[in-house]
Amino acid sequence: MSITLCPLPPGRPDLIEGLDLPPEQHQFSDPPAVVMEKAQGKRDGHLICENGIPVGFFAIEPDYPQAHEFAEPGTIGVRMFSIDYRSQGRGIASAACQLLAEYLPQHYPWASAVYLTVNHRNPGAKRVYLKGGFEDTGEDYLGGASGPQDIMRLAL
Repeated sequence: MSITLCPLPPGRPDLIEGLDLPPEQHQFSDPPAVVMEKAQGKRDGHLICENGIPVGFFAIEPDYPQAHEFAEPGTIGVRMFSIDYRSQGRGIASAACQLLAEYLPQHYPWASAVYLTVNHRNPGAKRVYLKGGFEDTGEDYLGGASGPQDIMRLAL
């Protein structure tokens, strides 16, 4: 299994239109195409590929600190880190998450860290982020639509 990350090419939403989550995960996030369509402010799409084929997606918000007071200036935020339901359970998310510390500085060299929030009711995702090098800050984000979330941070 060869996992790589790359920016979603401009004008290519077709690359993420087929990516979806199982119904039980819809409570935590919308499918990638919907997330990008609903974006308010700057949001950069990135593909997670297995052997060159898109199987996952995440978005980076360069202006994350303006919307989240827990994120210090000079940081970015991850939104919608997800693997298509047909590719889940094979370690792709963990492998992709482990690539972030090397990948993100190539595209956001000014960023000192990346933040994300993960719902308390989604322990599987939290394990993936911890395995990928994120640290739990010990603080909660209470602004999520689906309830309290852990705030996680990865130094870049």
